[in-house]
Amino acid sequence: MISKRVLIGFTLGAWVIACTLYGYYYVVSMLAVPEPYEAYARTWSFQLLAFSFVRLPLLFLILALVIILEVIGVE
Repeated sequence: MISKRVLIGFTLGAWVIACTLYGYYYVVSMLAVPEPYEAYARTWSFQLLAFSFVRLPLLFLILALVIILEVIGVE
């Protein structure tokens, strides 16, 4: 049987990889939109900041729920 610590470690690793890939996709897709944005909005740093304010809190909530379910479910 897999221990709680190992299971949570795998979950955190998968979450970090998924968030990195999702953040990259978010930035690239926002920069590819042909709408006329201001110059500051067409930069990686601004789009990563927007990702951290808009998408990252939801991803943290999902991570917390998954870890809670793992801790409750694993004996």
